[in-house]
Amino acid sequence: MRMTWIAGGIVALALAGSVQAQSSVADLMKHEVNPAALAFWAAGNDAPEKETPRAATARWRAAADAVATLKAEGARMQAPPYAISPEWSRFAKLMAETAASAEPAIRARDTEAAFEAGGRLYESCNGCHKAYAPPRS
Repeated sequence: MRMTWIAGGIVALALAGSVQAQSSVADLMKHEVNPAALAFWAAGNDAPEKETPRAATARWRAAADAVATLKAEGARMQAPPYAISPEWSRFAKLMAETAASAEPAIRARDTEAAFEAGGRLYESCNGCHKAYAPPRS
């Protein structure tokens, strides 16, 4: 009876850890990765109509911050408790590497190069979402 209780406790802890990891991934995506990706993509889009020089500076600064966030979160997602498979880690690494490769374009405010990098980032995000994102209800 005691072994059953211990085994049941271990299973409960494992399941709780799995739910926590899923929640943590959702939180990570919602609060870190998605906002950074949106800021990253904004650099490669056409400037908003009537964008002031100050707003343009803020947009490019946000893109530079996004590069740093995507690199850091990509690295974090390659380690436990986030790394759930080799494929997951490959997508996380691709996200980090794509962000890193865009640093010169972001620093130079090169919209075309930032747009091209944004396409590569989208491919890494979309590939991962197809494989891992829970269906929306």
